[in-house]
Amino acid sequence: MPKAGTLALLLGLPLGTCLLTAGEPPHQPQYRFNAITLPVPSEALGINDSGLVTGAYVDPVTGGWASFVLERGHLTTGIEIPGASDTVLGPANIEGVESGNFGDETKQRPVFRDIRRGTYAPLPEIPGMPYNNGNGINDFGHGVGVAYASGDINFGGNGLGMNWFWNGRDYSFFTVPGSEVNGASVGGLNDWDQISGYYVDGTGTPHGFVKDGLNYTTLTVPGAAYTIANGINNEGVVTGLYVNPDTSHHGFIWTKGQFITVDANVPGSIGTEWIGLNDHGDLAGIYFDATHAAHAVIAERLNRDEDRDDRN
Repeated sequence: MPKAGTLALLLGLPLGTCLLTAGEPPHQPQYRFNAITLPVPSEALGINDSGLVTGAYVDPVTGGWASFVLERGHLTTGIEIPGASDTVLGPANIEGVESGNFGDETKQRPVFRDIRRGTYAPLPEIPGMPYNNGNGINDFGHGVGVAYASGDINFGGNGLGMNWFWNGRDYSFFTVPGSEVNGASVGGLNDWDQISGYYVDGTGTPHGFVKDGLNYTTLTVPGAAYTIANGINNEGVVTGLYVNPDTSHHGFIWTKGQFITVDANVPGSIGTEWIGLNDHGDLAGIYFDATHAAHAVIAERLNRDEDRDDRN
């Protein structure tokens, strides 16, 4: 899949149903889960503070990736950048501008798309890196992503890749400590320009990370086989996926230095990965069914805003 689940699928790890909560949470979050009816595979990539949900799915007719927007119960599908056979868009910022990428199966270019106006602005190409994913945008128009010398829309980039930050004018590049052998992939960005994602250490084990300026924090769920971090909100809350030694897959949030398991409670779900979140604590991501197919799902936090005054 272009944004989520790629590593688990490449490693050939089956999905399971075990539950685990690591640590005593500051507040136990409660959610209302809603699956989004779309062709599969599909994924919800983000939910902004207005509740606008963005993501992508495979069009059953063309076989290519197309994008969707869900706003106030109205679902718009078939969103494509002209000339592209694959368009993967989301998440969106508070202005309704979403980040993503477009192109064909082996060449992708990052882009910002204004949902209201229907206009789009491709970011500059990086020489020698034709497979380039845009993975996040904040309210200031800054973005993050990762570029590769080669890749595939269904299986991701090949090699180490180049993680980048876009300040609205230029790229800057960075290397996550510990990723020098097996690489890293950014997954989210907030208004403080804190960046989240995951890296794979020298033993081949994935860990989450948060980049805050020159400082890095490693995220590893206690007892898990590996940890993938994706989005980050303005409260410093990170969301993602962890896999247990028994190969069960679980969604999590990391808040105030503690991990809280959040599994999508929808019919047919045997595993969860959260990709994006907003400042209210609402989540966007995927659940896996018994055939390992991915379905877009969101989680609306019921006791929202309880934690907003205390940043990590």
